[in-house]
Amino acid sequence: MLTLDEVKEYLRLDTDSEDEYLNILILLSSEICVNYTRDVLPEVLPESYKQAMFIIIGYFFENRNGTKEGIPSVIYTLLLPYRRAVF
Repeated sequence: MLTLDEVKEYLRLDTDSEDEYLNILILLSSEICVNYTRDVLPEVLPESYKQAMFIIIGYFFENRNGTKEGIPSVIYTLLLPYRRAVF
């Protein structure tokens, strides 16, 4: 799981005013990744997995009102190697 400090560094935030919202976004990003990969969150996150989570967090942090189209599709490219086939 990403840490709050990692997320704040990625977003270049210096204050604690958004910490509660960022913690929600960390959980949201992990949920989206788990749902897409159909697998549990890895204990040690591969870099491409981390990057997908950062992109999701950045997207929702910048687009709180949901006016843009959707999560950038690059996250699916980053997560594809970890996606389990389900029949």
